[in-house]
This record gives sequence, structure tokens and C-alpha cells, in this order.
Amino acid sequence: MASIYDLLEVTIISANTTYSEENGNLLGVVDGASGTELDDGEFDEGDLISIGGTIYTIDLIQEPSSSGSLLLGDGSTRSFGPQNEDNLDVMFLTVSNGGTTRYFILPNDSYGDLTVQSVTTGGITDVAGNDAAVIGTTDDEVNVVCFAAGTMIAVAEGGARPIETLAPGDLVLTADHGPRPVRWLEHHAINAASLARNPHVRPIRISAGALGQGLPDAPLVVSPQHRILVRSKIAQRMFGQSEVLLPAKFLRGVTGVETDPRDGGVDYYHVVMDRHEVLFANGVGAESLYRGQEAMKTLRSAQSAALAMLGASRTAARGDVPARLFAQGGRGRRLVERHLKNARAFA
Repeated sequence: MASIYDLLEVTIISANTTYSEENGNLLGVVDGASGTELDDGEFDEGDLISIGGTIYTIDLIQEPSSSGSLLLGDGSTRSFGPQNEDNLDVMFLTVSNGGTTRYFILPNDSYGDLTVQSVTTGGITDVAGNDAAVIGTTDDEVNVVCFAAGTMIAVAEGGARPIETLAPGDLVLTADHGPRPVRWLEHHAINAASLARNPHVRPIRISAGALGQGLPDAPLVVSPQHRILVRSKIAQRMFGQSEVLLPAKFLRGVTGVETDPRDGGVDYYHVVMDRHEVLFANGVGAESLYRGQEAMKTLRSAQSAALAMLGASRTAARGDVPARLFAQGGRGRRLVERHLKNARAFA
């Protein structure tokens, strides 16, 4: 069964439009859409695909008719434009299930790990013949990594502070480099209506003690893609390292871990450091924003300039080195399965 990754969900598909979180029309990233009808190597209008366990019909497939662009986290741009339908730069998909219609921008795998701040479309036209070759089959790093408001971050002066009270220059504790300064704190508010329309961006709630004895020390709420530190002998056997970083969404199914059932919206915060770090959030190791050369999709150009003014290290400009190995895809899910099978703690 073919799987499609890195679908950028937007509020609607429109020509000559800029999509960004700031504008409120870039909703997030969807991974793992799948369907046996894609096994022929083509998207066809009428094909059925599964997204998050819900079956959708592909209603419309579109392509660029004139140039558009991707604005990356470092302020640079990558252009896209009309191409042969056997290998489009970018594809626009509209899908529905009878009650809900969803819209996606799907970049070609050749872009690799996207650092998209925004997508600006030019002209858009329907594909000829109602089909186009499948793209997006590689699970690249395209993430939105956030802590929810109220998360307690360990700080240098002792104790912990709510994440929303941190400011550039504040010293927080890191697992590898001791006290280090926060370089930027970015806030994104997602209202209840947006969460209701887009359940895949709902936060993950990790109850106190769900990952091990006393860990976390209070319920921890993070975005689904936020990576949590797992430390175990199972990780050592599987990855050759005793500590790895695992997306929080993979932990669903662990007792005490669930999609947050809140009725209201959520306030998300990114913590930007000089380099990718493991911080302590409600007592648990969790990553700061990862800024690989093409793995960040959340900082805007003005903020990138502010980082330079604040003296952020050259490491960020070259691309972060991950603080730990990323436990991704099937191997990450198997890591969780093995912990559950053997009744082992995650931290």
C-alpha cells in the first residue's frame, strides 16, 4: 500500500495566495496518507486514500500553471512552476469524505527536508486527464514542534518556569550544555474551530508518570510531532544509542498518553536555541526547535534576522546537528511496541 508524506494542509486552494501560519491559512503537516489505489504510481481523481484512519476521495488534482515559491526558514526561496505531470514540483489536492473537505499542497520529494515558512502560489490549473504521478513518497523532516502554554521548563536559577514567561536571553537548562540562553520564543494560537476541523493538529497529552516513575512530573502537552527523549536498553539494542528522540504522536496507545480531548483552542510555543538541544519540560527530556538546513518550517524571515541580531551561533545558519538520533517512521513505532510488550519505562 503506497504511503504519501509531508502534505501541507491549507484552508483552501487558491491561485496567487500566500499560505503561512501567520496568515492562518497553513494548518500543519499531515504524514502517512495511504491507499492501495495509489499502488499504480498515480493519483487519480476518484481514488480513495486513508488519512488518520478516515477514508477520503480525491476530488480534484491541480498543478502550477505559473511560478510560485517556497519561503524557507533562513529567508531564502525555492521556486516551483509548470512541469510534466509525471514529476510535478508541487501538486494541489482536494479530498473529501462526504462531510468534510480538506486541501493539501504536496511538494516533490526532491525538495527534501522542508523548512517552509510560507508557500506562495502563482497560477493553478487542473491536471490533464484527471491524474498525475505520485509524489511525496519519502518521509522527509517537515515538522511543527511546540510546547503548549503552561509547560514548565527547567531554568538555570533553579526550579522551572511556565514556557510562556520565557524571553530571549533567559537561561534554561539543557541536557548536554548546561545553562544556555533562549534565542527566540514564538507563539502560535490555534482556536477551537481550527482544532475541530483539523484533529490531526490536536496536542498530545502525556499524563504524570506515563513515561516512567514520576515522569513527567505533571501532565505534559505538546504538538503531535514534538520529539520526546526516550532512554532505554531497548533503544540501545534497536538504534545503537541508549537515548533517542521520538515524536509524541507515536506514544499514543501508551497508558496515560492520548490526543488531548480539550474543547477549547491551544496556545503553542516554539523554543529556539543556538543549536538543537534537549530541554527539561515537566521533568522530561524534550527537544527545542530543530533547525536543520531544511527541517524547520516555523520561523519567519523577520525572526531569522532577529536571531542574528541576538548573536545566535553560526551553527544554525549551517543547519542544526540533531541533539539525539531521531526515531522515525516504522522503527520509531516498533520502539514503542517493544516497550509496551516488555512493560519497560520510556525514561
